[in-house]
Amino acid sequence: MDVILAIRNYLEKIINDTHLVGMKSLLLDAETTTIVSIVMSQSHILQHEVFLVELLQATQLHDEMLHLKAAVLLRPTLENVELLKKELKNPKFSQYHIFFTNHLPLECLEQIAEADEKEVVIEVQEYYADYLAVSDTLFHLNIKESIASTMKYASPTTAGIVNSSGIARPNAIFDRNVEGLLAVLLSLKKRPTIRYQKGSESAEKLAREVSAKIQLEQSGLFDFRRPEVQPLFYVLDRRDDPITPLLSQWSYQAMVHELLTLSENRVDLKNVPGIRKDMKEVVLSATSDAFFEKQMYANFGDLGMAVKKLVDEYQAKTQTHENIQSIEDMQRFVENYPAFRSQSVAVSKHVTLMGELARLVGTDNLMDVSQLEQELACSDDHNNHFRELVAKLKHSQIKPQNKLRLAILYALRYETNSSVQIKIVKDLLASSGLSSRKIQLIDSFLKYGGASVRSGDLFGDRGLKKFMRAMTQGLQGVPNVYAQHVPPLIRCLESIVKGQLLDNDFGIVNGNVVPGIKKVRDVIVYICGGVTFEEAHKVAELNQKIQSSGQRVILGGPIIHNSSSFMHEVALTHGHAEEEISKTSSFTAVNIDSL
Repeated sequence: MDVILAIRNYLEKIINDTHLVGMKSLLLDAETTTIVSIVMSQSHILQHEVFLVELLQATQLHDEMLHLKAAVLLRPTLENVELLKKELKNPKFSQYHIFFTNHLPLECLEQIAEADEKEVVIEVQEYYADYLAVSDTLFHLNIKESIASTMKYASPTTAGIVNSSGIARPNAIFDRNVEGLLAVLLSLKKRPTIRYQKGSESAEKLAREVSAKIQLEQSGLFDFRRPEVQPLFYVLDRRDDPITPLLSQWSYQAMVHELLTLSENRVDLKNVPGIRKDMKEVVLSATSDAFFEKQMYANFGDLGMAVKKLVDEYQAKTQTHENIQSIEDMQRFVENYPAFRSQSVAVSKHVTLMGELARLVGTDNLMDVSQLEQELACSDDHNNHFRELVAKLKHSQIKPQNKLRLAILYALRYETNSSVQIKIVKDLLASSGLSSRKIQLIDSFLKYGGASVRSGDLFGDRGLKKFMRAMTQGLQGVPNVYAQHVPPLIRCLESIVKGQLLDNDFGIVNGNVVPGIKKVRDVIVYICGGVTFEEAHKVAELNQKIQSSGQRVILGGPIIHNSSSFMHEVALTHGHAEEEISKTSSFTAVNIDSL
């Protein structure tokens, strides 16, 4: 199972279609632009006689190009069907080869046929590239406000495939979850046993609707050859673990997303002090950057050593003799040797990112903040934790946003303790300049993911089994940091791949439960409400461990959260989100030129 390979295979079939030989145009919508751009480079597309890549609605702005054929890749939304009908009434290309990323209802196909008065449509096909493949084992659906929608789902029986992509209503968001998951299963050619987290209404509704759609499918789409070992599909709920998205991160990919926001494989650095013109936006993609592919899960210290090694190798080749001992030394070296920048743009990019991450770690006192976060997440020591929290809340060099995160973690850990401490915490937050609406987020988190709504014991007995895992000292100026926290998802997955199907924790919607050890091979896990890069990192590590046994886990969610986007979405559930909380992980449509 490989979601990047699955999407790429569809795209290769389109640009290599035997009916599309010769010069052609590739017409996309905003969402398929993103889907394509994160798995395939523009240079690769151009190698296959693609003369032009543009949005479907942009064709009306230029003259006819009848010497070109058009390959059209669209999501099957009402809006896109209307745009396509308009295009066919006034065609700008000689032929149209149309590919929808999901199921197209018959009535929509009939409308397209009626609009094709000039008979320029050669084919209409369904290629299930209806999700964003971030890595080989991580995908998301680019759904914002998914947490709020889980609190007010419409009846699953109202779910339908075609919706206007611009309408953010709860049942439309629910429908999009269903559509995306069906596309994932179809692209991977899996018809799995579907299970859901008991106690989660949203997980159960989603699991049952996906199962119902599979059962009702009449065209044989899911009639795959039955494997020896049945695939498993688990639907979990973010509410059962509100801790993981709130924590500071120290592995490269997760750290970039937490501090700078990684959106559609791009990092916006234009507001970084002293940033060079060529570094105002950089691309971080494991599919096009070999260094990032190798180091994306490296902790910050090891990352520094890896970048320093590349700089040292360049020095040896050019016989320069700068004394490089720290991140700042590397930044100065890159500035002083323009030839290095031009010959090694990738390394220059990573030096720039490291420099900004190091600056933020220092100015925001993130080492101190992170240590308390880890203690709150992993151990039970109320008196010491309260004393440390009060000290952090009084610290003038800690950002209010980070103080709020610490307060939320404290409240989740000790919600059954005296309310007196929580009042003190709230008063200290107010003294730090946080508005009452932001401070209310503490209560919102307790309503969203407190003990009364969680399915399991989030904290368990980890206080008794507390352990410390130090990150390696990487560079001068990057001290050891601790990463005690292991997402509960991983403990769950470790049991699943061992064949312990956790029947007491998971319901089943399309199969019979047979007690005892089961064979497990392919596992797909979807977390309602969003996933994190920390969880993706741990899933990648687990896949390395189980690779020899032929097992594989794929992780997905409606969106990939950092702490800011997660806090923003939880705030929306109780109607008091503020702009300051919303430094989100939003995945907006990329510019067409960035393909």
